[in-house]
Amino acid sequence: MKKLTLKTMDGCMRIFAICLCLVFVFSFAARMISSAGGRIKIARVAIDSRGAVIDADLYYPAGTDDTDQLPAVIVAHGGGVEKGVMRGIAEEIARRGFVVLNANAYGVAMSEQPVNDDGGQGAAGFDNQKTPSGVYDCLTFLRTLKFVDQSRIGLAGHSMGSRRTAYACMIDCGYLTLNDRLINILCDVFGQTFTEEEIQKDADTLAAERLNADQLEYYRALSEEAKENYNTRVKSLFLLGSNANLIGMLNTVSVGGYEVKRNCQVNIGIADGIWDYSYRDYNTLDTTKESWHTGTEDVQPETWYCIDDVNNSYEIIGAMDGFSAVGNAAFQQAVENRTLRSFQLNKETHSKNFFSNEAARDAVNYFEQTLFYNNGELGDPSASPVDAENTIFMVREGFNFLAMLAMVCMLFPLAGMLLNSRFFKPCVAASSRTDVPFDRKKYWLFAAIGIVLEFLAIYAANKVSPPSLPAVSFLPFFPSWWLTFIFIAILAVGSAILLCLYRALDKANANFGALHFKMKAAHIGKTILLAVLLLTTAYLVLTVVIDLFNEDFRLWMAVFGEMKIEYWGSVWRYALCMLPCFLLIGASTNYTIRTDTAQWKDTLITVVVNSLGVYLCCLVNYLMLVGTDALWSSFISTYGMLVIVPITVYITRKMYLLTNSIWLGAMTNAFLVSWSICSGMGLNCNIYNAQTWFSNFFSL
Repeated sequence: MKKLTLKTMDGCMRIFAICLCLVFVFSFAARMISSAGGRIKIARVAIDSRGAVIDADLYYPAGTDDTDQLPAVIVAHGGGVEKGVMRGIAEEIARRGFVVLNANAYGVAMSEQPVNDDGGQGAAGFDNQKTPSGVYDCLTFLRTLKFVDQSRIGLAGHSMGSRRTAYACMIDCGYLTLNDRLINILCDVFGQTFTEEEIQKDADTLAAERLNADQLEYYRALSEEAKENYNTRVKSLFLLGSNANLIGMLNTVSVGGYEVKRNCQVNIGIADGIWDYSYRDYNTLDTTKESWHTGTEDVQPETWYCIDDVNNSYEIIGAMDGFSAVGNAAFQQAVENRTLRSFQLNKETHSKNFFSNEAARDAVNYFEQTLFYNNGELGDPSASPVDAENTIFMVREGFNFLAMLAMVCMLFPLAGMLLNSRFFKPCVAASSRTDVPFDRKKYWLFAAIGIVLEFLAIYAANKVSPPSLPAVSFLPFFPSWWLTFIFIAILAVGSAILLCLYRALDKANANFGALHFKMKAAHIGKTILLAVLLLTTAYLVLTVVIDLFNEDFRLWMAVFGEMKIEYWGSVWRYALCMLPCFLLIGASTNYTIRTDTAQWKDTLITVVVNSLGVYLCCLVNYLMLVGTDALWSSFISTYGMLVIVPITVYITRKMYLLTNSIWLGAMTNAFLVSWSICSGMGLNCNIYNAQTWFSNFFSL
């Protein structure tokens, strides 16, 4: 083990090489899972239909050619995240032989923002809650693929992604039934008039009764065109974490000159979490009961419904559990008529719904049944279906996480090598720590205080409602980024309190000088440059991983992903705001270093103790949910802290041990957290993210 040490240049080089190899090994393994061992082709595609590129991943079976006719699904992420969080659902649907397109919304991550998007939104008064924000343009692209069965296309969206997919369906499918469209042809083209009762009759029968031979021939040509258009509209919509408040309501349309109410002409499935308080009561809403025509009755979860807008009625087809569409004529007819509805509840919170085997299973099962496919046509003896319970994307997430940890560990030997150079050597301060006898009681007392402060910090951050936070144009990301800053700022205040207590108790034996808070300006500048080099190296490794395997560094909501070049300006702005906080946190964390135990044990205890508050708050929240069904401290936007906090604590301690100063750890953490925010969060709801000269010039 002496060959693997950060104390020598050779040791640093060996550890760096090992970490770098592990990054690529774990990323390779993740790619094997994503592609099902190479059986699924994953192509990075750039869709540009209106002067702005949509960044997307296209999945389809290897060996597909233009004679194939495969069902397809577009997957849309929610607000404050990017397409990476939906990869699990996309991969599981793709494993069943579907074509899947998982895309970043306009203006999010590597997708650009057009002047006018697919919902008619322009730069002035932009509001991405009222637009497909790229979903409809993705749908248009999907229709150019010769191997896609145009009569079997589905959309799946989570949270704000459910709004975007709903808008796309409203544009694509409309509210007129096929018979409504044919009735309007008879009225508009042939001048026929009908009573209000007659518009409910079969249009083909009415045409045969009323039109002469020439007219009937022309009508049949128009009706075939209308049927072709109707049958190639989006067939199935799956909404995850949604109350379907846009597409789940009746709309007034004109049929034969009469105003009638219709639902959007698409099959709709909704899956919400039992702990998703914004949406879990969808089945009890008055608007739901009105659009499902159940009167005063609540909609039954886990049940297939067929609705009838003409007669304002419904029919229960059967329970979803163990259901098969094969041989069920009523179900298949409902799908063809686009009148199928379902509502499911899973055991998840809102953000857990896109990181959930149960939610992935619900999505797979919904599209399998409504698009009648699972590695072959349902019921076909030659098909090789994969059961919906068989999900493996969590294994890929595990490998992505291991690659992330290897990337973080790579920074320490890299720092060690640079610190051994003449230029960066002044960044290493002389050790001046006072050898004070270890006081176990005081140590654990302060540890307990720190845990409580962290517990209160994450609790307070989660009590803030992101939509109520101000939108800042020079930091244009989703408002939940504020929660990270609020959490870190509260921790910094708590750290300052702890440092004051240390000062009061230790007096002459205080180790404040050993933290080297005060450094020469030149040394601070070099430390910042060193942190920049560490960040740059990490990002360069990421770009290689993306080019080779199309993978990134992530676990759930914690991600270090790729960014457009102009986002680096935001990284610097965030980092400068967070640096003072991380300096205080680093000072509190490194004030006490135990000498009564091995260094690795002390580091491990430090990481556990300084992360425990976040985990305890999350645990208490889940226990409250299970025991009382009450939401105590929402983790909707801060689940990433469960990963980021221990990583930043570890960096704080290891960088201090390398430099005898809190500066390098603070700068590295400020950059990494800022990178995570800028690469992992979607754009603010109402800030138009115009294209820049930098991205256009560098093609980044």
